[in-house]
Amino acid sequence: MSDSKELNWFSVDETTLKGEVVKKLAAYRKSSKATAEAKADFEAEFIKATRVAEMIKPNESLAFGHRFGKLAVAKVEIGDKKVKASTKPKFSF
Repeated sequence: MSDSKELNWFSVDETTLKGEVVKKLAAYRKSSKATAEAKADFEAEFIKATRVAEMIKPNESLAFGHRFGKLAVAKVEIGDKKVKASTKPKFSF
């Protein structure tokens, strides 16, 4: 899909799904929820560790990027609503 055609999305009536499709959808949703919880737990612990190491100020937090399996962080002021991505130096403890 290299050309920039607009996709025509259709809502799926999930009550019409049967058998393995229903089971796989339920498994997918369950794993997505577990993944989201694990991600939130990891990010909270990472922020906590940076605070202990005094690497971020009390008015700062971290924004996380997980593109292509690589972890990236950016310092943000608490309360900032918009975060812009850019390529910057590595973050390490």
